[in-house]
Amino acid sequence: MPAHQCRLNAERCLRLAQRARKPEMRQNLTALAGTWTKLAAQLESDEALLNTLSELEVSEPIDALTLALKLRSWPRRSNKRRQIVASNRAY
Repeated sequence: MPAHQCRLNAERCLRLAQRARKPEMRQNLTALAGTWTKLAAQLESDEALLNTLSELEVSEPIDALTLALKLRSWPRRSNKRRQIVASNRAY
């Protein structure tokens, strides 16, 4: 669902809350509007991250994530370490 649709749903909830007769219904609809607004913000944030990741040219997805989040990259396990871990799983 696109973020703009979430924002429209939030607006609808607020309009319904204004017309609601019962205070409990107003509170519930107002809370629901807040949830829709948070979801829209999360979707926009996720979309921005995905756009950043797609623009990076990297050999492995984990490299793209560390670059996009400006994290230091962790040392990769050596092949020998991977073989040891794999052999331990066999038991």
